[in-house]
Amino acid sequence: MTVFYIIFVLMTVYFSIRYDSTEEYDPKKQHRLWLVCGYLILLSGFSYGLGGDKFTYMAEFETYPDNFSETADYIWLQVMLKGQMPLWTLVNIFCKTVFDSFYAVQLLESAAINIAVCYVVSKYTHRYFLFLLIYFFSLQFFVFNTEVMREGFALAFVLIGMHGWMSGKKWLYFVAVPFGILFHVSAVTSLLFPFVRFKVSWKTLAYAFAASLGLWLFSDFVLGKLMVAVLGGMGAVIEKVLVYSIQASSIFGFLRTVITYLIFPFIIMYSVMLQETDEEKRWRQEKLVAYMVVLGVMVSSFAGFTRVFNQVQIFYLIMLADFVYLLLTYKDFLLIRIGTLAGTMFLIFLNYRIYYKTTNTYYVDFFYPYTCILDEDQSVYVREVAHAEATNTEEEDNNVRDIE
Repeated sequence: MTVFYIIFVLMTVYFSIRYDSTEEYDPKKQHRLWLVCGYLILLSGFSYGLGGDKFTYMAEFETYPDNFSETADYIWLQVMLKGQMPLWTLVNIFCKTVFDSFYAVQLLESAAINIAVCYVVSKYTHRYFLFLLIYFFSLQFFVFNTEVMREGFALAFVLIGMHGWMSGKKWLYFVAVPFGILFHVSAVTSLLFPFVRFKVSWKTLAYAFAASLGLWLFSDFVLGKLMVAVLGGMGAVIEKVLVYSIQASSIFGFLRTVITYLIFPFIIMYSVMLQETDEEKRWRQEKLVAYMVVLGVMVSSFAGFTRVFNQVQIFYLIMLADFVYLLLTYKDFLLIRIGTLAGTMFLIFLNYRIYYKTTNTYYVDFFYPYTCILDEDQSVYVREVAHAEATNTEEEDNNVRDIE
């Protein structure tokens, strides 16, 4: 079944060579983009046991009612007991009642996130297919389609909302983002987007690093006050916030995180922005760089908040595609840019090699080989065992904060 991956790569490489250099509007290029988008939707939508979190979603699906009479009560219970937002529950109940198949859920989620991604790509870069290759090989396609499906729905709306804000259709932001929040609470982060309005320069990176270091050093105190003064009571959503918040990191963990989510993304996105000659596009890119800096500081300072970066991940990968393309034509600071790209690729490779000793597998084995609904081989459940190891890692004193 891995042949389906090979088909995607070959098709996308060909289209990249054929169309990515085209700057003006080309209906054939648009057609090929949506052709590949459809392929990605089907690739994920008709997968079987692909990913790790997917098994949790599959198991929970069996517990949903198969009629709409219990919808309101079940939504309330899911919010209070599991911290799951109403629209995610509603989609599952709908698919359970109408189709009685989890495949309907994953097909809908795949369509939502991949259509949103491809639409935004068509508006923010000419390197459609280079982006799609990066989206695939960085594993973000798999993460958004299998590992964070609830968040995948939310991101689909957030992406459209952010585009609406930057294109002068602010009403679209105010309509889309609430839908995103109703799918996953992480979308609340996108409420910061309209308020990020500062100019960026190389000094911004230095200030952001200093802020990250300072927050990281004093984060125990900051989070302790936050938990007491702001969060107050308990509940499933509050407990999840607390679980993520009490995670800590060593100085080496901080440095890796700040390089991954702040330094490399800034160099990549800011370098692309500097080469943009269209004023409107440059304004959008500066807005995105500034937003990335805010999220990068948050993620670097608080170890449990890495998923917050998902709010800007697609725009970052879009500008990474332009960054790679510019290596061929833009020679200034070439060694720094090559080093940044090499470092980024190395960090992605490290994710591939995350090891799970209980199954003697690696993170990439969650997604490779491809497994399809045409062959529901039970051997894929080795991924569920590996996922259990990943989510139930024994807590140690050096990676948990002491918050009183």
